[in-house]
Amino acid sequence: MKKLLLVLGCALSIATQAQDLMLYGISPSYSQAGKFTKKLGYNVNVSSVMNAFSQTVDGKRFPSGHTHLVLHGLATYQVSKPLTIAAGYAFGRHSIFGLRENEHRLIAQATYQHKLGNFIITHRGRFEWRQPTNLQTRITSQASIGRYQVWATLPLYDPKKEKQGFFLSASNEAFLYFKGATNGPVSSRNGSLVSENWMHLGGGYNFGLTRAELGYCFQALVRNKAQDYRFFNLLQLNIYHTINWNDIQYWWYL
Repeated sequence: MKKLLLVLGCALSIATQAQDLMLYGISPSYSQAGKFTKKLGYNVNVSSVMNAFSQTVDGKRFPSGHTHLVLHGLATYQVSKPLTIAAGYAFGRHSIFGLRENEHRLIAQATYQHKLGNFIITHRGRFEWRQPTNLQTRITSQASIGRYQVWATLPLYDPKKEKQGFFLSASNEAFLYFKGATNGPVSSRNGSLVSENWMHLGGGYNFGLTRAELGYCFQALVRNKAQDYRFFNLLQLNIYHTINWNDIQYWWYL
């Protein structure tokens, strides 16, 4: 009986020591897509995350400030009208509450789009090979991560008759950590296979070749071996821009 009480006491002590981290911030991003030919195109994206408030959790200070900057470029190939494949490179600069890491990523992905009633549904499967470098220890590690995102867009106008109008959007993305980095918090695997998830709700206006969106993103991540979570509540401002290079070239030589 005493041993049972001791085990229960230890479990209760560990549970009370577990500290989830709740953060609030903003995340602007810009994405540009274009086509060089009917099939071959590109996509470039830059996104940033800033933590808005400082706080202390479990005796550790988490200051406000810039935490993530990721730039990526992809070459795309449209296999068919609904299916597109892509490959490319991304660079990330991370400041995880005082610990700085740079990260290289090789990316391969496929997207499939279809309609479901009035909704436009986009599925994206992505594989990323990541190589983060801890700038304090100068140690480099590797990670292999799969990502699956499903994105639903609801135009609040008739796309068959109009090219501009308001829209609503929602998405969810699950991260599969096949292998985690071991030199720091960036791309490390602290939980099960699925130890990170992003949910998004938003709305905006489609100007034709440019879409502006304001939204809310909730990111959940297992942040340490004790299975404590880091929750990030983000106000997002997303700009999506499409370029018709045939029009650009015509204007250039006019």
